[in-house]
Amino acid sequence: MTSRSLLKSTLLYMPAQLLGPLVQFVVVVTWTHLLDPAAFGVVTFVVAAQELTALIGLIWWSLYVLRFRQRFLGADANRFRAMDSRMVISGALAQAIFAPLCLLSIGVDPHVPTVLAAASYLVARLALVHYSEWARSEHRIASYSIAQLAGPILGSGLSIVAIQLLGPSPAVALSAMAAGQAVGAVGLMASLGVRPRFGVFDRSIFRDARRYGLPLVISGLFAWAAINGVRILVQAGAGVVGVGLLSAGWGLGQRIANVVAMLCTAAAFPIAVDRIESGDRDGALDQVSLNGTLMFALLAPATAGVAALSAPIVNLLIAADYRAVTVIVLPVSVAAGALRTLKTHTADQCGLLLDRTRAMMASNAFDAATTLVCATIGMLMGGIPGAALGCFVGAAISAIGALIYAAAWLRLPVDIGSYARIALATAAMTLALAMCPTPKDAVAIAAEILLGASVYFLGVGLLFPPVRAIARDRLRRS
Repeated sequence: MTSRSLLKSTLLYMPAQLLGPLVQFVVVVTWTHLLDPAAFGVVTFVVAAQELTALIGLIWWSLYVLRFRQRFLGADANRFRAMDSRMVISGALAQAIFAPLCLLSIGVDPHVPTVLAAASYLVARLALVHYSEWARSEHRIASYSIAQLAGPILGSGLSIVAIQLLGPSPAVALSAMAAGQAVGAVGLMASLGVRPRFGVFDRSIFRDARRYGLPLVISGLFAWAAINGVRILVQAGAGVVGVGLLSAGWGLGQRIANVVAMLCTAAAFPIAVDRIESGDRDGALDQVSLNGTLMFALLAPATAGVAALSAPIVNLLIAADYRAVTVIVLPVSVAAGALRTLKTHTADQCGLLLDRTRAMMASNAFDAATTLVCATIGMLMGGIPGAALGCFVGAAISAIGALIYAAAWLRLPVDIGSYARIALATAAMTLALAMCPTPKDAVAIAAEILLGASVYFLGVGLLFPPVRAIARDRLRRS
């Protein structure tokens, strides 16, 4: 029942998880052709910084909503919604304060148009993300999917049109994205029955949310530093142009890893919450473990495939000014993102489910420290590519440590045998790709991707008898 529920919900969430990020991927590639490295660096840094500013402003509360909203149904529903409205307004005000600080942190003068554009983007994105978590907590898959598609797709598309009409400046790109995010947020609020209001501050709810959420804020600060601290390191050593050169490969690589992982994570955590709230602790942990295994089955071949085809993909898609750095940074970023995503959605989710947020805070502190130390060493020894490689080393150390902790102390089941078989199928795929000539165009790249996928799925079918049985049954029915 566990795997069947996960599969059904995953398929329902899949359009939003795939189409929106795919369009964003295309837009980032397009930006490398429309924006110079300095402007590209500013835009991508603000987009990355939004994860940090939103965490401090509201995401800790959003996670509390996702985890505990079921406890405030019935008579307490209006009370909880009133408190939620007050928290959203407070979070929005915080974003306006953070906007100039984001620009100053990478050495950009906070001109009024750029500050207003950045603040608008931060506020609109905050509202969209928060109410998306509301929709997930209620299993409102249609509302969640529409928001995930309308906001990012509309905002990203508008940014390209605006740059071409009004000029390639960060203010233009951020303002256009803010408009698209705002449309998505308003539509989502309407579908959830949310009306703008000042709300009522509830001390009792706030105390409980603060107890749960404060370690998440600190933990999230460390997690953000582990993922994006390399941008600030590069800015200190190579300026905002260096940030732009890094961001093309680093941002795309992280996005690839996150998109692949979200194929199964959007549905999995709400199911695990349902189980633990019903008193089934072991069932909830089994759900997280199953999700981790499925995620590894997606992340491993994706990482290996990007590493094998990095040069032809970059030469085909990325503007010439960015290629020399991106061809190295892209596969390293995907690998680092895959490791960190696996950690986040297995070990860290155990902490969220079991209310062990302090352990998460310690884990992410270790992750940030290890990653930044390794990235600094890499930057000193190998410049921008060396900094990215240092991040990968730090991510590997922290991910292994977190999984060991979750298995030993939180009793998270880890299916080592399945992980090993997936790694073996991935190795077979990598070997097949290594034997092929370097592809020269999009058709050849697509052919090698299909070859790699075929070899991988064949390997999975041979190594996993249940998968082979399902495939055989489907063939018989056909």
